[in-house]
Amino acid sequence: MKKLPVVPIIAGVVMGLWVLIGLVSLPKAESGKPDIYGFAELPVLLDGRTQPIDSTARNAMRVIRHKSTALRMNDGDAEPYPAVEWLLELAAKPDIARARPVFRIDNEEVKDNLGLAKEEKHFSVNQITAGDNFQRLAKDSTRIHAKQAELRSPYEKSLKSVADALMIYQRLAKSFRPQHSANFKEELAEMTEIFPAGMAAVRAHENGVEHDEDEHQKFSRLLEIFIDPSMQEGDKSGVMFWPRIVPPAESGAAWHSLSAGLYHSITNAANADSDWKIEFDPATKAYAGMLSAYSKDDAATFNTELTSFREYLNEINLGGIVSKTNTEFGFNNFDPFYKCEVLYVFAFLLTCGGWLSLAKWPNQTAYYLVALAAVVHTAGLIFRMWLEGRPPVTNLYSAAVFVGWGAVILGLILERIYRDGIGNVVASSVGFVTLLVAHGLSLSGDTMEMLQAVLDTNFWLATHVVIITIGYSATFVAGFLAIVYVVRDFVANKVPFEKANRTGITKMIYGIVCFATLFSFVGTVLGGIWADQSWGRFWGWDPKENGALMIVIWNAAILHARWGGIIRERGMVAAAIFGNVITAWSFFGTNMLGIGLHSYGFMDKAFAWLMVFVCSQIVVMTGGLMLGTLDQSAKGGTQKGGAIAAANPLPWLIVEGVVIVATAAGAIIYLLKAFGV
Repeated sequence: MKKLPVVPIIAGVVMGLWVLIGLVSLPKAESGKPDIYGFAELPVLLDGRTQPIDSTARNAMRVIRHKSTALRMNDGDAEPYPAVEWLLELAAKPDIARARPVFRIDNEEVKDNLGLAKEEKHFSVNQITAGDNFQRLAKDSTRIHAKQAELRSPYEKSLKSVADALMIYQRLAKSFRPQHSANFKEELAEMTEIFPAGMAAVRAHENGVEHDEDEHQKFSRLLEIFIDPSMQEGDKSGVMFWPRIVPPAESGAAWHSLSAGLYHSITNAANADSDWKIEFDPATKAYAGMLSAYSKDDAATFNTELTSFREYLNEINLGGIVSKTNTEFGFNNFDPFYKCEVLYVFAFLLTCGGWLSLAKWPNQTAYYLVALAAVVHTAGLIFRMWLEGRPPVTNLYSAAVFVGWGAVILGLILERIYRDGIGNVVASSVGFVTLLVAHGLSLSGDTMEMLQAVLDTNFWLATHVVIITIGYSATFVAGFLAIVYVVRDFVANKVPFEKANRTGITKMIYGIVCFATLFSFVGTVLGGIWADQSWGRFWGWDPKENGALMIVIWNAAILHARWGGIIRERGMVAAAIFGNVITAWSFFGTNMLGIGLHSYGFMDKAFAWLMVFVCSQIVVMTGGLMLGTLDQSAKGGTQKGGAIAAANPLPWLIVEGVVIVATAAGAIIYLLKAFGV
């Protein structure tokens, strides 16, 4: 009877329990305190989709603080706390919210200009807008906005980010209660009471008839609070952190922002022929009641108002939407992709440890952890698909997540076949890196935003986009296998690789390149068919189209060069590594050019990191060729295969060394300039 691997099984069970506990242990309200998590589950319409308030708060905080949590001071120490609690403070306790250090500023020149402490990173609204800072920010932001993104200095980019974060802050502050409201609930009650007399006074004043001036003044004061022209612009599109919080009371009706709801209630009542009576919608009254109770720390009333509002949502047949937002709240708190990142790191370290110790159990354990991470990764993708109602690839964020998933699956297959740890290393490293990239992309806001009309076709999203993205995944896997080959050469004299031999790795690379060629070619052809149906032309030499073609051509060139004997083992390795450069540019870089039908806009920080990746691949590729030169020299040299006159490797070593130094130096200089160091 075959002995079961005890350690891998135990490790798998422990990490599985960790994942399971995270799934079932969602945050719950403490007894006797406001149910902020019940509030977090309430649905709003933002960025073209219904989402829980929790997602709105988290996405805002990602833009403002670059984290999904807010920050507050506790006994002199900064501590994170839920973003939804910060949003409640912003709506109900604005004075407290203004003192929270939630704005992250890294640029020292911006700090100096605003009179902020250079040693600090997080600041409050009170600190940022002290003195005439707000006016200067508004003026500078207008000037910077008119300037092309790629021409802005690091100082201008940072200053604009601060101004944009303040805009989001102000918009959210006015989304749940009128900006100049002192007690929204009491003001609603007062308006309901005085509306008939107030309307009569207004009409009499307009007609020059004698009227009660006190009633006229009280009514006008409330109108100024409820009808804010600056709030009306938020109802034009429902985007840019102007959440529509008033749900439709009837089937087929639209969601409204708070300001639009107030405006409609007032104008409908005012346009009545007689007997002026006003009735505010239940959502407006519910939010007013909750915020009033929260401002007074009245947990019982807050929870009662919350329960009544949830019952109202079910009465107007929004129970399905509420159920969906509840699920998204759970998804946010479970955070499956973060858990995957942790599992991938552990798996990578265990595999490397197994190579160093020659023990079998670390690699076996790593395989179990990668398999567990693949399950969680898959579940996260499925949940996103269900929440969006779309295939897994809809934007750069979801594409990065899907590319990582495809690489993990391919790595698991390789590990199942060869059992040498290489599949584990590739799966865990690519999985971790792509999820790290996805995390960086999430800092721009909602990752499940509404699609452009031309992209809103599930059939082509499920065919062209998915197939070509699998091609991207496979090309990255081939490239990372090639990196493993080079690393193996660097440490071959110190670490014994029994199974991870050169021939085995090159066989893997060859097979994966064949796979990548097929999927990238089919995906590109399907993309042309989609373009023909959407834009009326099969091919338009768009940067993204050119990038997809480059991947096909490069993979095909590797295969033909290998078949023709132009390149051999090490040449194919170098070509596969450069495939990472081509794929990264085609997949990511072309989307940031700011031109073309597939453009997502220029992102300078993301572009800087893309250049870091490109330079790292060139350095590894060149280093691998240098090792090949030295290896050939040690064996006496050969010119077979038309590769290198290795009998005298010095000239080649000089050339290759210059390439490495120049690439590394260029990358360092570029980064220093990009980040304003």
